[in-house]
Amino acid sequence: MTATTMTAEPLSTTPRPFAIRIGTVVRLLFANPSTAIYTPLMILGVILLMNIAIWGIVRASIPPEGDMADVANGGVAFLFIYMLVVAVQSVNQAFPLALGYGSTRRDFVLGFGVFAVILSVGYSLLLVAASVVERATSGWGVGLTFFTTYELLQAEWWEGLALSLLGFLLFFSIGAATASVYVRWKAMGMYVFWGVLVFAGIGGAALVTMLDAWGRVGEFFAWAGLLGGAAWSLIITALCALAAWLILRRATTSG
Repeated sequence: MTATTMTAEPLSTTPRPFAIRIGTVVRLLFANPSTAIYTPLMILGVILLMNIAIWGIVRASIPPEGDMADVANGGVAFLFIYMLVVAVQSVNQAFPLALGYGSTRRDFVLGFGVFAVILSVGYSLLLVAASVVERATSGWGVGLTFFTTYELLQAEWWEGLALSLLGFLLFFSIGAATASVYVRWKAMGMYVFWGVLVFAGIGGAALVTMLDAWGRVGEFFAWAGLLGGAAWSLIITALCALAAWLILRRATTSG
């Protein structure tokens, strides 16, 4: 009888390439596209159709010699708020999974950043395209201003794209920072987080009031313009992204 000697192959200690590690996290975050893509698009479509129907009924009830003022609808704001919810859900649900599959905390944060940028660019392009169609069809045939505000009517298409992109990145970063607080400190962390946020907001408003500086604040944003004023949101976006990274780097997946 002969004995067969089997030699185990040593496990590879070569780390996976950076792009592959980040791509793995991005694929994990897109594993359920209904949450980040299909559902918000379906809801946005339903809101748009309802507004077209209501606006059409109102238009039809106005006599030929009458007229209606063009008022921005604001329904598209739903999409920005929904992306904040997507960010919260993505961090809460995917962070422990990513670590369980061998991703590092840095890989997850960078992968989430790529995920947020992809969705922000995609939805910004969608809103710009919808705005172009809305203008070309005179408000979907009923004079509805759903995707276009008065300021954007005077702006170039790339300005609308930049504004949407800044808005989506801001909401994604706020959602990521909020979720990271919950991942690390659970409910107690959320109580402290929202308490500090509320007091900081009230304190900031009180300080500006005491200094009688609201007029100067308004003058500054009037001077900066719509896009220039919105660009200042990058400071909040960067601070929230940094906070999410600093918190998640010490977070664990245990309850």
